Amino acid sequence: MIPQRSQWTEAEQPDSKRSPIDDRYSSIEAAAAAPSVQVLAELLDTEGWSDVLGTYARTMGLAVAMTDCEGSLLGLCHNAQPAWLLAHGAQSESVSGIRCSFCVDSLATPCQAVRTALLTNRVELVHDRSGLVHLAVPVSLGQHKLGALIAGQVFDRYPEPLPLQQLARRLGISAAQLWHEARLQAPIRNATLRVYGELLFSLSKAYLRQRYSAILDRNLERVNLRLRHAVDGIKEHALFTVDGFGAVTSWNLGAECLFGHKESDIIGQNFSCLFPEEDIQKGIPGKLLQKAGDEGGITDKGWQVRKDGTRFFSEGTLAALGEGAFREFGRLTHDVTGQRSAEEALRQTQRLESIGILASGIAHDFNNLLHGIKGGVGLAMTALPLDHPAYPSLVIADKASEKAAELTHQLLAYAGQGKFIVTRFNLSVSIREMLSLLRISISKSVDLQLELEPELPWIEGDASQIQQVIMNLVINGAEAIGKEVGWLRVSTRTASVGERAVEHTGAEGAEVCLEVRDSGPGMTDEIKTRIFDPFFTTKFSGRGLGLAAVSGIVRGHGGRMRVESSPGSGTTFQIYFPAVEKSTLVQEKPSTQTSSPCSGVILVVDDERILRTLARTILERKGYQVLEAENGREAVEIFRQNASSITAILLDMTMPTMGGDKAFPLLRAIRSDVPILISTGYSQVTTELLGTHEAFGVIQKPYKPTQLCEAIARVQDVPTEVRRDDDRQNA
Repeated sequence: MIPQRSQWTEAEQPDSKRSPIDDRYSSIEAAAAAPSVQVLAELLDTEGWSDVLGTYARTMGLAVAMTDCEGSLLGLCHNAQPAWLLAHGAQSESVSGIRCSFCVDSLATPCQAVRTALLTNRVELVHDRSGLVHLAVPVSLGQHKLGALIAGQVFDRYPEPLPLQQLARRLGISAAQLWHEARLQAPIRNATLRVYGELLFSLSKAYLRQRYSAILDRNLERVNLRLRHAVDGIKEHALFTVDGFGAVTSWNLGAECLFGHKESDIIGQNFSCLFPEEDIQKGIPGKLLQKAGDEGGITDKGWQVRKDGTRFFSEGTLAALGEGAFREFGRLTHDVTGQRSAEEALRQTQRLESIGILASGIAHDFNNLLHGIKGGVGLAMTALPLDHPAYPSLVIADKASEKAAELTHQLLAYAGQGKFIVTRFNLSVSIREMLSLLRISISKSVDLQLELEPELPWIEGDASQIQQVIMNLVINGAEAIGKEVGWLRVSTRTASVGERAVEHTGAEGAEVCLEVRDSGPGMTDEIKTRIFDPFFTTKFSGRGLGLAAVSGIVRGHGGRMRVESSPGSGTTFQIYFPAVEKSTLVQEKPSTQTSSPCSGVILVVDDERILRTLARTILERKGYQVLEAENGREAVEIFRQNASSITAILLDMTMPTMGGDKAFPLLRAIRSDVPILISTGYSQVTTELLGTHEAFGVIQKPYKPTQLCEAIARVQDVPTEVRRDDDRQNA
């Protein structure tokens, strides 16, 4: 006898409307991936299904069991029927592993209804040869087949004696007893069985989806926990999300560290509270959300506000997450205030260096022209009697040229190229020497205080220019105090290596710190960014280079400057100079006044024709003979040919082809005892170049005729034997 089957799809079953559970989990089914072995075992856990199947079996009066995809039973048969129990005996209470189905007449092989139900995804109704009926319900997750549920072991009509007698004979059991048990079972019509099958199909789907959803939720919770730990581990960046209205929906530890708000306090608040008031008034937060929604994601920079009200400059991204009513926005931002300050400082330094290069070029050319003017005026003044009508005009021109020379020196100082004679000295001693000058330069209402470390390491530089820096800072501080009573403190100290490493970069070693602090009104951030600009001032008059020259001098001496100021807190300037070993100062000899005629041959080396002509005129009027060279290479050649007759050399430092710094050692190599007077407008002349030889000196452009003659006489006023002895000692 071949088992008879009837089948139907879910749509063909009576009252087969989709339940809310179907709608809720349809997306889960559609997106379900192939279950892993661990997930499959959890989905088909017989203990988990036991309550559901047991309740169904007792309520419907049917036997129910779970099978794998091959039809082998998994676990117990719930509510087994009498005829089936008699046929199977003790095997009905066995667990998985027994190859048994609900077909009482086919113990040897699994029921093919399970495979058919899984293949067609339909409920299968099966009659065995004894007349018993059971249902095969597929259990699947999306397209993935997991197993089946079998329910039934009932008759759909009154049992027939003959098939039962044949079954009893084949099984070796009592036909009377089997007939007795079969008559006790009330038949269930096929229509009712179809309803029961529909219910079991829906029940299995709902329970399976519920279990799978619970597994997904648990796994998602684990993933979220891992992600949360990873996100919270990003302490340098704030990472949070907001909804479409800007309300904060999540908040990581990095955001708490950066903004100061705890997660419990900020959740639900609008993220506009993280923006400054002026941005809120402009609607910046809403505009960022709108733009991120339109473009999918944006990057932005701007000021943000912490819980305590302090601001920092941030750089971040805002990305749209999701669609429709569930759309959120992810915000990733970090503090770039330090980076921005460094970039701004670099731009400011580059700008000042560019201006410094321009200023040095202009100052060099202007200084040469000014030298010609000042020298020509000086020659005219020496040629005219004091009562000559033109003499007062020459005096005015001479004083004007001196003022112009001071401006040139400021330009050179700003460019960081204004060092002329470099020596080593104690900064505290230098400040004490100019104390009286400092006191008379400021108002008596300002109390000038000194805190000078006596045993201070020495620094290397031009002492006059360092004094100019101190004078400038003191006068600026006193002017900031104004007519009010206040104080101004000048202090020196040795900066530790650790302090230097934090605040500055540069060569290793100690530094000397000069600090000038005043009790004035202080400066705003806007003013602080401009105080080193040339010609910037907050005064109504007195425009000039000011602190720009101070900055140039400090840079030229390899130093660093730091400014601290805020409204109502005064201003502090700190300047750090590299410390050097102590050495003997190179002192200039006192000026030698002489009006007697001079003799000898002077080699004048300068690239400017007008300056060579001026020097020739001055020296020839004094009685010297003059040879000229327009660059260092030509000077070396002329000196090589006339070394025995040349008594002194006037050497310019900055020239094309070969400068004075290159020509100097070549000239000494030809004749080491020749007196050399270096003429310079701004070039650095160090003790390493001059050595300790007293027969060498420096004259600064522009100079007067008398100054040139005195300087020539001074370098010549050393016996030849002394020069040679000094050379031998230096060698």
